[in-house]
Amino acid sequence: MSFLDEFQSGNLVLPAALLFHYKDIFASADDFLVWQFYYLQMTTNREEIATSQIAAAIDKTVPEVNRIVADLIRQELLSMKTIELGGESEEFFDASPALSKLDRLLTSSSPQLTSPAKENALQDLVADFERELGRLLSPFELEDLQKTLADDKTDPELVRAALREAVFNGKTNWNYIQAILRNWRREGITTLRQVEERRQEREQANPNNIMVSDDFKQMMNAAADLWGD
Repeated sequence: MSFLDEFQSGNLVLPAALLFHYKDIFASADDFLVWQFYYLQMTTNREEIATSQIAAAIDKTVPEVNRIVADLIRQELLSMKTIELGGESEEFFDASPALSKLDRLLTSSSPQLTSPAKENALQDLVADFERELGRLLSPFELEDLQKTLADDKTDPELVRAALREAVFNGKTNWNYIQAILRNWRREGITTLRQVEERRQEREQANPNNIMVSDDFKQMMNAAADLWGD
């Protein structure tokens, strides 16, 4: 599901991807900041936010804010619509076009996810996660999972192994799984075979602790506490 679809279905949280890609979408930080006021207005019960309020909040003049708004509309990141209420016309701003642009940007920057094989691999991995976690992945967990496969180029089998490790340790949350993957990357582990070799080395060194060592558990628990359960 795209970010625009999530927005239209009622998920009103600002996507994390927008923060990391705002330079690819907005001409300046000021443009992004002004856009967020209109996004806030759309996604809360706030009354209309006046241009003067925005100007005072970001230390700009009203003409400067009006210019930014005009630029946002021209760049198709913000749209202005007119509705008729009780015989009177009322204008309101729609901030969702920026989310549509974000969707297009992420789709074009991750072509490897568009092939049927990659899509099937992702779908299978999502199904495994949801079965083990006992719930559906949130849009943001799904986004992180896609980035782990596409941007970090992590082997899906390695992600699956991290999921198994987390389930064994009773830490079935995404932050803990990410901590495992980060630890493996630091150790130069990039394949499932290396994970199995590492596990065999631990078993040979300590046959009474077959699956994971105490120090590994402590390290993972510390990482989970750091990043949040």
